[in-house]
Amino acid sequence: MSSIEAARWLLKPTVAKPFARKMGMAAQVVERTYRLVAERVPVSFDPRDAAALRAVEAAHTLKTGALGRVEWIKPMERRFPGQRTAHLMLTVTGIEQANIALKGLFIAGRRILVRRDIDEPKRCARCQAYGGHFARDCKAPHDVCANCAAGHPTSQCQVAADPYKYRCANCEEDGHAAWDRACPALRTRVSAQVNRKADSGFRFFVTNAPDTWVSDEEELARAPPPPTVWSQVRHRFDKADRDHRPTQARLDEFLDAPRQPANPDLRQ
Repeated sequence: MSSIEAARWLLKPTVAKPFARKMGMAAQVVERTYRLVAERVPVSFDPRDAAALRAVEAAHTLKTGALGRVEWIKPMERRFPGQRTAHLMLTVTGIEQANIALKGLFIAGRRILVRRDIDEPKRCARCQAYGGHFARDCKAPHDVCANCAAGHPTSQCQVAADPYKYRCANCEEDGHAAWDRACPALRTRVSAQVNRKADSGFRFFVTNAPDTWVSDEEELARAPPPPTVWSQVRHRFDKADRDHRPTQARLDEFLDAPRQPANPDLRQ
């Protein structure tokens, strides 16, 4: 069972069910899932709407049910007033389905960028250290504030509303809190954790398909350059140069201003 062909054979319903029965009542054959992040999705989209999820799958030739668990990353009650977009966490079944989704999805009438989820190291809510443990197992002698790095619980912090007084308990620098995702200590740990993975540096999950072998750097090099002001208005100048109508008519159209009729009373 060490090849892709064997795995696909085992996942067939006619094979998986008898295989699970032979292995015992508690055995179950499931396909691996992959976590993706869909960025800046309109908040009008309801990830709990099964019909909406099936519509997204159908629009991108995904298998029915490929989008398993879909939920907002930030709780809805924590959104700021007037927020229009938010990030979604997608749990996709099957590596081929995940790679299709990574090419981008149309959600709520908008083209959405989809990327692989980054598994960040866990931070203890008591001592704030990235030591691989949680608050219930923390052995630190006292609490450490996530905002100011002082020796008190974060809930009792007196400077929580003043970011200028924040101090990170991990990198011991002023100006940011321990929970800040831009913290140099966190970024260093995330980079080291990502680089340990065999397929790090690739946009897609690597398979036998050659189009999944493209690195992030190569993908960026292939991308078109960002638009400039000149690139967005150049066609209007080119059109004006090809137009042989009177100058005033061309200027009016270029400036999107209605032509003002000549006033004979002003011609003195």
